[in-house]
Amino acid sequence: MIDGLEPLFQQIADSMMLAIPEEWATARFEAIFFPDGSTYEAEYTRGTDKRARSFQPASGGSHAFRQLREVFRASGKPLWGRACLELNSDGSFNMTWGYDNCDENGDSHFNEEQELRRHQERHKRLSS
Repeated sequence: MIDGLEPLFQQIADSMMLAIPEEWATARFEAIFFPDGSTYEAEYTRGTDKRARSFQPASGGSHAFRQLREVFRASGKPLWGRACLELNSDGSFNMTWGYDNCDENGDSHFNEEQELRRHQERHKRLSS
């Protein structure tokens, strides 16, 4: 285990919980790091009907993802290009790290078709 991860997990979770405007069941906040920048997306499922909704986490969440990468780098661990915190309303969570399709710096390779497909799938989830 890498020292210093827990406070960053908490910072990400707090940024999510503060921003969700209604009763919710699950939420996810994903960060993707590319050589020229990063992208962050968040959504939750409503507690009443389980419909997916987009939201903007409170300040500090995206910063905590960037700090997580620095903690990995400082620990000499391989860098991941994607990370996702999945949070349940009871406070339990799961953090996943994506190492596939990364360059030597741990950044995700940008694939226009793959990103378009990912955005289309997200749009479909959020508009259903």
